[in-house]
Amino acid sequence: MSGGNRATALAQFRHLALVFLTLVLVACGGTPGRELPYLAGEQPSFPGLGAALPAGDTAWSNRSLAKLFTRLTHDMEWGASRPHLVRFEGPVTVALQGQGSGQYVSFLDGYLTHLREQTGIDIARRQGSPNLSVRFVEGRRFRKLLPTVSCLVAPGDIDFATFVDDPREHGGDALARLDGLESITIFIPLTAPPYLVRGCLIEEIAQGLGPANDIYGVGASIFNDDAAHIWPTKLDLLMLEVLYDPGLSTGLDRRETESRALAVLDRLNPSGRGAPELALPAQTSLQSWRDLLQTVFARDARPIDRLDRARRALNLARRTAEGGPQHCHSLLALGRASIAVEPADAIAILDRAEGLCAQIHGGEDIRIARLKLEKASAHLRLGQPAETLALTGDLAEDLAGHGQDERLATLYALRAHALEALGQQGRAAATRQLAQAWGGYALGADNESLIAWLER
Repeated sequence: MSGGNRATALAQFRHLALVFLTLVLVACGGTPGRELPYLAGEQPSFPGLGAALPAGDTAWSNRSLAKLFTRLTHDMEWGASRPHLVRFEGPVTVALQGQGSGQYVSFLDGYLTHLREQTGIDIARRQGSPNLSVRFVEGRRFRKLLPTVSCLVAPGDIDFATFVDDPREHGGDALARLDGLESITIFIPLTAPPYLVRGCLIEEIAQGLGPANDIYGVGASIFNDDAAHIWPTKLDLLMLEVLYDPGLSTGLDRRETESRALAVLDRLNPSGRGAPELALPAQTSLQSWRDLLQTVFARDARPIDRLDRARRALNLARRTAEGGPQHCHSLLALGRASIAVEPADAIAILDRAEGLCAQIHGGEDIRIARLKLEKASAHLRLGQPAETLALTGDLAEDLAGHGQDERLATLYALRAHALEALGQQGRAAATRQLAQAWGGYALGADNESLIAWLER
């Protein structure tokens, strides 16, 4: 490739990298103006898909795990407390309702089977008279009312119009007031891309079973709001198993919950006897940080706004939790927000994040693979395709092992364009096919932005 042609190609791929980054950043809200469900493509095959699941471990002292369990079931992430333990007392029946929901039936059945086998909870899908309803609702209304939220859990069997009429009455405050759990509704915008729908089904059903809290700082867990882990970890499954053990029941106060949870854990989790403590941060001191961080990638935020908010979130984390999980997550958020505006700075920030996150969570944690993928995006944005390929060469196995389909789509798309930039057209074509397959599964086979990007 001549020097002039190479310069033109690199300029094109800088633009393409930004286009794809923008697509991924706004994916949680769907394509602007779209009001139809995405067509979920068929899941591609991959050797070792899900091999790392469930991730994490439970080798923490049972006493500290009992404290974690109590915080998950009695505390709310914004500081409120629930006086009594709540859970379903009887079989849990789940139903999907709304436009486009039918294409997720098979996935839901598989997930509920997984929960049943791993936790012993009597849970299955049933269309008639469910006590846990998943409702796909109008995307535009959802985005307008909840610009920083992907999906939500509400107590009772209610429709979205009822929730919209009085969100406070049917939202978090109502969850905190619960004395028992008879029915739960999960709302998902029907315009959400497939990977996000599946993620919402996984996390919100788990939380709909009784855990109400998200605790930043719990590393390998879906109950921590950092979205690193998509599937329930060993720790999450243990918490659900404890919740539905016969030794616990609806109505327990906080002290009795912790006492009985410890007794159950000593029976279910022998690896927790004499194990080190699981350190948990104080939530109240981090509330401002949490509130700010949730706005960084809000759907309506401009790139410069994301950068400013991420910087402020990092400053807060340094003041309140330097060297902790919040510091790690803030660096990752700032690095990601910087890619579109200051890609060279993004690489330096993500390098710092990788070192800190590996120290906190371990070098094999899925966060490290995701950090490398973000750095690869920044390198392609800078017109450095060789660096993009070097960073992503061994990530597919890690991402597939943890069931990270959206990240696999990103990985193959970036590699396809990097290969094209280097003139390796044969390898680029094969990689583009993988990007198209995983992109269709994760972002929607009829996602106009994805199709346009892949065809450039």
